[in-house]
Amino acid sequence: MNENIVPYQSSSKTVFLILGLILLGWGALFSIFLISQGAWPVSIFLGLEYILIVYLIRFYFKENNIKDQVKIDENELLINKFKGEKLFHSSKYNTYWSRIFFTRFKNQSKLLIRESNKETEIASFLHADIKETLYEKIKKNISSYS
Repeated sequence: MNENIVPYQSSSKTVFLILGLILLGWGALFSIFLISQGAWPVSIFLGLEYILIVYLIRFYFKENNIKDQVKIDENELLINKFKGEKLFHSSKYNTYWSRIFFTRFKNQSKLLIRESNKETEIASFLHADIKETLYEKIKKNISSYS
């Protein structure tokens, strides 16, 4: 098993670009109207709000550029956590001795791989229902090698 786990994103960068252009156009037209009415300071604050929105959207996409990679074979279970293209954390477990645990309380959940005194949480960024599906898949793969 070789599984790449990435966060769910409902909108792509293209959608945000199109919405940003629409917002920029609307802001420009509204600013022209405000300047013609003599309320030019409002246009400055409208421009600052637009810059803040663009910055927050860029920050959102930068922080969601993460993934977990789970590799399971006969001898070992390897968990790699990436942030961007860089390896952030790596853990190795013996397939025979490792166990997987899934806990859920309301909409809070944890998916843990544990071997004696080591443990690693995987897919912390996923929704509880998707984690539960992943738990079943990993559990099935681990038990086939045990």
